[in-house]
Amino acid sequence: MGRERVAWFSIGFVAACALSALAGASVAQAQSPTQGSGVSFPSGPSATSRGSPAAQDIDDNFAAPGIPPPIPQNDPSEVQEEEDGLDPAPRAGQRPVLQDGDPNFNAEPPVVQDGIVDVGEPLPPEDGTDPSVVDTRPQEDVDAFENPPAGHDPLLFNQVEDLDPIIDNRSVARLASLDPYDPIGIRIGSFILFPEAEFGTSWYSNVFRAPSASSDWAFDVAPSARLASNWSRHALEFRSTGDLSYYNEFDSENDKGYLLETRGRLDITRRTNLQGLLSHERTQESRSALDASSVGSRANQTTERAEIALNHRFNRLSVQLRGSVGEFAFGDVANLGVTSSNSDRDYTGYEQTARASWEFKPTFSAFTEVEVNQRQYDRVAQSDLINRSSDGERYRAGVSFGNTGQILRGEVGAGYGIQRPDDSRLKEIDGLIIDANATWRVTELTSLLFTARSDISETTTANAGGSKFQSYGIEARHALRRNIIASAGVTYSTQDSQDGLIDESEVRSTLGLEYFLNREVTLLGRYAHTSFDAIGAASDYTSDEVHVGMRIRR
Repeated sequence: MGRERVAWFSIGFVAACALSALAGASVAQAQSPTQGSGVSFPSGPSATSRGSPAAQDIDDNFAAPGIPPPIPQNDPSEVQEEEDGLDPAPRAGQRPVLQDGDPNFNAEPPVVQDGIVDVGEPLPPEDGTDPSVVDTRPQEDVDAFENPPAGHDPLLFNQVEDLDPIIDNRSVARLASLDPYDPIGIRIGSFILFPEAEFGTSWYSNVFRAPSASSDWAFDVAPSARLASNWSRHALEFRSTGDLSYYNEFDSENDKGYLLETRGRLDITRRTNLQGLLSHERTQESRSALDASSVGSRANQTTERAEIALNHRFNRLSVQLRGSVGEFAFGDVANLGVTSSNSDRDYTGYEQTARASWEFKPTFSAFTEVEVNQRQYDRVAQSDLINRSSDGERYRAGVSFGNTGQILRGEVGAGYGIQRPDDSRLKEIDGLIIDANATWRVTELTSLLFTARSDISETTTANAGGSKFQSYGIEARHALRRNIIASAGVTYSTQDSQDGLIDESEVRSTLGLEYFLNREVTLLGRYAHTSFDAIGAASDYTSDEVHVGMRIRR
């Protein structure tokens, strides 16, 4: 009986162990991470998912934390896929990684129902709903017309660059520049300061822009700074520039120009804003200017301007009302000890403009614009004792495209302009006007910049009521390397009084090279050739300019 008891005891012990093992396996399987537990253990790739025989499958549910599972005996040359359970961005059809502590996390991907196709269209209104109050526009139109009307460029640094669309073309110039670095600036509270300075040496073959050329070289300094707001609403910017040059022999050609400017935008509502500009500028008149003196000192030209614009967007229709006033003053000139006054050239100009644009899509709109102006002189011209006061109109239509585009960006317009002198002894000036400022990014390494400007300019030339000014230019820029930019351009300009008294033309060709050493320092070189033709051979000239220097910015 002793041996039978031992035998039965042994059989019972083995059976108890087997039952215990089975029960333990069931509990472990119920607590497996793949069944929704909040605890995740590292697991390796299964042999089945790698194409290995089923006999090599190793259940890693029992693996202790921190201990990697055995590596399956696969072909070492075979490309191994990412571990499903550890992929931070699961691919389509994969289960996402379980998030510790998230009891509501859905481990199962949504199941696509057969026969149901999502076409992205809004659902029809329910029975009994007034159809007039249902918005049936596509979502892209809804998103487009919910944007503020100011033209904020998300590709730029908040609103630091794209501040004021009144008369500012910085976004176009930025796309054309192929600049490999964006300025960082220096943060000052809620503003950002962008300092910059360019200095170098220039050589001129014809300093006085005269038929008999005299050469000289000069040292140039061009500092500038912008202090721009970095606000989510409204915008404010202060800008100052300097243009200084010191000639070796001819002190009369020294430049001492500067600009002080303030721009601002007040966002009244999401669809309405008020923009403004104040500026004070002083420059030295170019020798090639229409009424400039070719001998003696150069006249200082001072310009003070104020501009305000009200913008409102209804839906696709946007309207702008703007007005401006500018005062233009010309300093005296001296030659051989004799001083001549230029006060008869001083005048005040007023402009009032109404503009309407229709947006076909967020990157393309058509516009029409009507402008009236008044130009008032306090004195009669010394050349003919006739006052040059006049009234004029400008009528334009065109298209604006790619406000934030990376291929095309700019505006092109054409129309008719006329300026009527108050004195009947002077003839009116009129004709076609074309205005354009557009960039085409041909490739990632090449860009083309198109410019066109037309207006009726003032003159005190005897018996001339004005001059129609036109300028057309194209510049190509190409990145030889990402930090080496080459450029070439040509500009053609004309002045025509339409009565034979004034007939001038100028062709200016340029070549340039910029080498960006880093974000802050750029080496640059420029060459320009100018050919000028006017009535009478005594006014014709050619000139060459060479400039090498360095630009530092932050």
